[in-house]
Amino acid sequence: MTIAVTTAGADDFPTPINNDRDGDAPVMSAEQAASTMQLPDGFSARVFAAEPDVQNPIDMAWDARGRLWVAENYTYSDRSERFNRSLRDRVLFFVDQDGDGRSDQRHVFTDDVQMLTSVEVGLGGVWLMCPPQLLFIPDANGDGVADGPAEVILDGFEVAKQNYHNFANGLRFGPDGWLYGRCGGSCPGRIGTPGTPDEQRVALEGGIWRYHPTTSAVEVINAGTTNPWGHDWNEAGDLFFTNTVIGHLWHGIAGAHFRRPFTLDPNRHTYQLIDFHADHWHFDTGGTWQASRDGAANDFGGGHAHCGAMIYRGGKWPNIYDGKLFTLNLHGRRANVERLERIGGGYVARHEPDFMIASDPWFRGMEMSYGPDGDVYVLDWSDTGECHEHTGVHRTSGRIYQIRYDGDDSSATPNALAGSPHDLRAKSVESLVALHTSNNAWFVRQARLVLQSRQVAGTLTADDIRKIRATCRIAADSKLQARLSRTLWALRSLNDADLERLLKHSDETMRAIGVRAIADSWPIDDVMGPWHASLKESDEAFSGASTWLDRLIELAETEDSALVRLSLASTLQRLPVSLRTKLASPLTRRIQDEGDHNIPLLIWYGLMPVAEQSPDQLASLCVDSRLSTIRRNVTRRLAEDVATSPEPLTQILRGIAASDDADAMADVISGLSAAVRGVRRVDRPLGWDTFAASAKQNGLSRQIQNLDVVFGNGQALEAITDLALDGSADPAQRLSAVQTLIDSRPDNLFEVCQKLLRDPRTNVVAAKGLSTFDNPEVARMILAQYNRFRAPRRPEVVSLLVSRVSFADQLIDALESNKIPRADVTASQVRQIHSLADASLSNRIDRVWGKVRVSPIEKRRQIEALKSDFATGVLKTADARRGRFLFEKNCGTCHRLYGSGGDVGPDLTGANRSNWDYILENVIDPSAVVDKDFRMTVVLLADGRVVNGLVLDENDRTWTIQTATDKITVAADEIEEAQKTEKSAMPDGLIDAMSDQDRHDLFAYLTGPTQVPLPEQP
Repeated sequence: MTIAVTTAGADDFPTPINNDRDGDAPVMSAEQAASTMQLPDGFSARVFAAEPDVQNPIDMAWDARGRLWVAENYTYSDRSERFNRSLRDRVLFFVDQDGDGRSDQRHVFTDDVQMLTSVEVGLGGVWLMCPPQLLFIPDANGDGVADGPAEVILDGFEVAKQNYHNFANGLRFGPDGWLYGRCGGSCPGRIGTPGTPDEQRVALEGGIWRYHPTTSAVEVINAGTTNPWGHDWNEAGDLFFTNTVIGHLWHGIAGAHFRRPFTLDPNRHTYQLIDFHADHWHFDTGGTWQASRDGAANDFGGGHAHCGAMIYRGGKWPNIYDGKLFTLNLHGRRANVERLERIGGGYVARHEPDFMIASDPWFRGMEMSYGPDGDVYVLDWSDTGECHEHTGVHRTSGRIYQIRYDGDDSSATPNALAGSPHDLRAKSVESLVALHTSNNAWFVRQARLVLQSRQVAGTLTADDIRKIRATCRIAADSKLQARLSRTLWALRSLNDADLERLLKHSDETMRAIGVRAIADSWPIDDVMGPWHASLKESDEAFSGASTWLDRLIELAETEDSALVRLSLASTLQRLPVSLRTKLASPLTRRIQDEGDHNIPLLIWYGLMPVAEQSPDQLASLCVDSRLSTIRRNVTRRLAEDVATSPEPLTQILRGIAASDDADAMADVISGLSAAVRGVRRVDRPLGWDTFAASAKQNGLSRQIQNLDVVFGNGQALEAITDLALDGSADPAQRLSAVQTLIDSRPDNLFEVCQKLLRDPRTNVVAAKGLSTFDNPEVARMILAQYNRFRAPRRPEVVSLLVSRVSFADQLIDALESNKIPRADVTASQVRQIHSLADASLSNRIDRVWGKVRVSPIEKRRQIEALKSDFATGVLKTADARRGRFLFEKNCGTCHRLYGSGGDVGPDLTGANRSNWDYILENVIDPSAVVDKDFRMTVVLLADGRVVNGLVLDENDRTWTIQTATDKITVAADEIEEAQKTEKSAMPDGLIDAMSDQDRHDLFAYLTGPTQVPLPEQP
């Protein structure tokens, strides 16, 4: 294939460097890779462009002339180098003159940028995401030649020093006229226009952000997830994005705080986070996993990593694909398909059969997009590394495929504009409005951008706006009305009459558009709450809110559609804080939203700042609320401030007691319990006695008793002690009672725990209670009972024994005398001993247990030695069942595999476990790339214990810490010192003390294709 080339780049563009250990060139030619793709009947793939004409394509965009723009990234490198600054990145555009699905011309727009992750075209130029900056290169006449140098539009999109991925990407103009982008959670930033003071910048903590090209407003519309790398809008204008590891598909709701992979939200008052919006995973989390790495079809979808998102609305393919979301599965080398089904206040994604499976082992799909022809174009990075280029970088390969439909399917609607000129810039306003009827939404999107561009250039007249509005008003179908309404919205030309017509429309989509458009210019909270823009523009927001508030309240009270109520809940975070309870109150009384995936939490996120400004209003709302999430979280939030502001909590206790509603009482108890967890004593709040009496009459005596202990009720403390010592009582209630005693630290705690240490049903929790005493006798007592602890719980006991110098000294004595097997002590626990900062102990444990490899050279030698060992086939005879036991002992507290284990670290089920470089580098050298939220903290407690772990939550009252074996909550005033390290919570030397057979068994399980049962005798 021959492509004509023009260049606007420099003659000194650096020669790309390859250092990929897995090969010098792709194993399949581009033509062979296209011809071997597995596709449904009637579809075929062809090569639009391939190396050397395109290399390392990371993103693409279209312009109004039908030209395909591509961002090439050469500066991204492997984990040892991170970024190669001797190279530069490049922006190309391709022209298919004859419409045959193959590029005829290739042009270089610029080759003088670095860190390029995304390209978008429109509004007079080309937009580039080059972290830490958003750049704009002007090209007013659209001739593909820059009119001047790049301008910095925004900055602050920082790339974390601890890693080299998850940074800002994904520029796309939305149907509302804003430029949208994405960012991963491990690259937090503070973004704003150049020169903006730090205190006036908006907090970016993962999720979706947007920038308005005419007002220069910038906001972060939601927060969380891991590494979003693909987004698109459906016909209703709802945003969806794809993600990796913790859930692949999310409804991009404005104001949402989404789940994160390791820790809680930076705003500690969120309490609960919204989970992903699919009813399935693309890997098996608990049962049979069928091989997907060779492209074989299976019921799951290939793995946890996803790139790109396209909601097909191209009008050419059969109607069964219309409105379906496509995403590229990196490990599975395929295109997953999701059916977006409306449910409650949002959507749920249902799994559809995979659409495409690539046979080329180098296929690394990055993005998909339908073009003016209605067919789909796919970017292929074309490389072997599946996770952060851990095998090296191959920079001289890359492909763009066209997947076209040539079948004769009667369900496909012919594209009325196929074959017509695609340069929309010269079309009249009437023609651009007519394009809104196209069954190919590519034309709708480009027509809208052309109109916006004219508005930016000052050539769109008031008469032009009137023509658009007139067509919208007389449009016969709501689909066209919605499209034209969004165009008026993008042009900021919806007047009050337009908005009122939207709110009264019979279609829920139109009413939701109306709600969103009304508040679109009011600043939204960032992840921490109201920020500088909220304060700066409060007068404008207050004025707009005052105009529309009564109408929005009316909708909140009467609206039948949960989708519209979701938009109202989202709007809360755009209202001045003083007005929020006015709109929230009727929303919290809508009992039909109880249990909704999104609405209750979205209401809560909007109410969080009210606790500081108007806690009495929040308490009143809580009493009247019909939603358990609101009652629980409001109670918890106000209880956290009870020492300085007791009246609001009293108001809740008295109001709920008077309601005689058992469910509401249970919610209040739950919120109170969460607020005081880890705290020894709290003054009894006013109204508690009346509330407690009413709750007991409603069957909540046990829950009341636990809180009574915290509130200093001596009789309750005696009752809890009696329950803990009662061998005939329910075991779960006994364990809860012991934990309550440990939290409250009564004078007789030592004696109680000493008695319970001999009971196998309570001995572990009793040992935890005893470990709070700095008494060498405790270690002797625990070691004397060591064999009576059940084997699965012994790691928790060992963790107690490494928390103090006096305990660890006796543990090492027991190791030396073989009273405790060396294998019972893990690398995490050895690291804990070293953190005690006692040289004698460190020397002893190194001598008895072994020294952990720490230098990069030692680790690389160990990796190569293990690869050579495994290459001999030893894993074929290894015992994977015993490997599962070793996994659960050493890794399972934090990591999940096949549905078993913890959820602190990444779920390994869908990870790249069959690639030896990937898995060995992560096991042997876990601190090489460490997410900011996954670094270990060493904590010194007031009682003398030293704890190593991951800080999951931290507030003024308590810290929650995940250790290698347990999750503990301690009062903040009991923390003497805390030091965050550069080390991963996963320790070095995890397998150093293992025998060869242990290593073989563990890796046989880690790389195995199926879950296996635990051995009867490990």
